Amino acid sequence: MKTGLLLFSCTRSCRTSAGKSAFVLPAALSAFQSASSSSSSSGCHAKVGGAAYVAAGLIGGGTSSMVLCSNDDGSNSNINKGTIPASKSIDDPLRILQHNPSLPFPESAIKHDTYNGVTLDVTKVPQLSDASATDSSTFGEMLSNALKIWSEEGRRGIWIRIPTSYAHLIGSATELGFDFQHAEPGMVVLTKWLPKDSESRLPNGPSHQVGVGVLVLHPLTGKMLVVQERTGPAAARKLWKMPTGLTDPGEDIAAAAIRELKEETGLDVEFDKIICFRQAHGGLFNRSDMFFVCLCKLAPKYETLVKQGGEIELLPQEEEILCADWIDMEDYAVQGVWSQSPLYKEMNKAMLNAARKGIEYSSSENGDEAHGFVSKVLPVGFRPGSNAIYVSSKL
Repeated sequence: MKTGLLLFSCTRSCRTSAGKSAFVLPAALSAFQSASSSSSSSGCHAKVGGAAYVAAGLIGGGTSSMVLCSNDDGSNSNINKGTIPASKSIDDPLRILQHNPSLPFPESAIKHDTYNGVTLDVTKVPQLSDASATDSSTFGEMLSNALKIWSEEGRRGIWIRIPTSYAHLIGSATELGFDFQHAEPGMVVLTKWLPKDSESRLPNGPSHQVGVGVLVLHPLTGKMLVVQERTGPAAARKLWKMPTGLTDPGEDIAAAAIRELKEETGLDVEFDKIICFRQAHGGLFNRSDMFFVCLCKLAPKYETLVKQGGEIELLPQEEEILCADWIDMEDYAVQGVWSQSPLYKEMNKAMLNAARKGIEYSSSENGDEAHGFVSKVLPVGFRPGSNAIYVSSKL
């Protein structure tokens, strides 16, 4: 991302370095006014630190605005310093410019981002509430007028979120140059890049899916938990495979591994670490795929059970899993498809190494001997919420 300074110059009114009028934050205006009142004959300039994409990128802790005035001898002197309040989060939309009353859309329907872009929520535009053909024509006229204003303001990326119930508006947007960025159940997102002198720098839609495979070892025998699926490529080859699945939106890898294992076999486990991961391309809808092999440890109740002479009950998921069992990892690794693939031979080698090291899990006294990436869920700090980070268990 490029960074830089946005320069404002002012006497009685404020203009951007490009010479176009701008709506600026009250704190910046206050600095300008203070400078103007201190020196009526000097040319005053305000420098606001921030991101190059926006009028000023306020990340956290505030951005200082410095007002400098040119003296008669050409030197600069500090007239006043002000601090623009920090935004609550770097992920929050930041309205550097106040709402332009000339826009045909209400302020509640528009959000400005820190890349000098705009997101339009059509559900908050009163004129579009009837979901009729008239709405589509009205929307086209409103959007065309808004694009002219946004272009004059120097806006860059324009985003429109259109729910399924407003799908009749899509045609009007595409006629004005919008294209599909991504779609999901219930909503489509359209984008348009406004600058004529540069290629679009808007991100592509979702490009990857994330999958997990779960390695679970029997607490006494060290055998590997495997399943046979009812459908799919593995079922066609009658392969034994570890339980696998895709992460849900907003789901951490560790949580997905625990959930998938529970769904496919009925067992409760604790996430231990990521053993290895594979990246592949050209999948469904030409998406790439990130597949994480996770070592999980059975819940303590199962170890107590088998030490007392009991057996661990496997409950295969009826819709997807034909059967589940425990087998030697060497038998798993020599299955025809696996043994013929250099890729899967390497993956299975990593799994075998993990099994031979552990049942020395990262949580055990000798956990330092086991390689892999352990999960740590930590607060972000500068905004609410936590993220999962996966770090080497050797560090």
